[in-house]
Amino acid sequence: MADSRDWDKEMAEIDRLMAKEAKSAPGTPSPTTSPASAAPVARRDPGQVEPKAAAPLSRRSALGLWSMAVLGALGVAALMVWPYAKGCGTMLAVYLVGVAAVSGAGIWTMRSAWLARRGIPHLLGLVILLAALGLATLEILPRIGYAATALTWGCTT
Repeated sequence: MADSRDWDKEMAEIDRLMAKEAKSAPGTPSPTTSPASAAPVARRDPGQVEPKAAAPLSRRSALGLWSMAVLGALGVAALMVWPYAKGCGTMLAVYLVGVAAVSGAGIWTMRSAWLARRGIPHLLGLVILLAALGLATLEILPRIGYAATALTWGCTT
């Protein structure tokens, strides 16, 4: 097979386009100037992502962030003094749904605080998540045979 392309012509066209692009970009050396006379260009890794500056947090966003953190902490406190029997059955399921909701509040608080670059609410969200995981552990481990006391999921009458 014979190649019918004129590679010299195509390469000359590419060189022309590159020179045109270099002239239009400020601060980049053109092919006709020496690199020493051009302004220094900051080089960076193509895979490197520019770090974002912390966006200013509006009053409404800050209020939402702190309210989620406070509600998560109140949820942990409420689960610690759960007034109903949670040994088995439906009330155990309701209790574990509450624990999952509080875990979600902790994760949501941590994510929102991370995006807003707020440290204290982030740590509070982490404490909420760890407390919820601890409460879940106290109920789940005895039912899967890991703890010394064996409990059941369902109630036997």
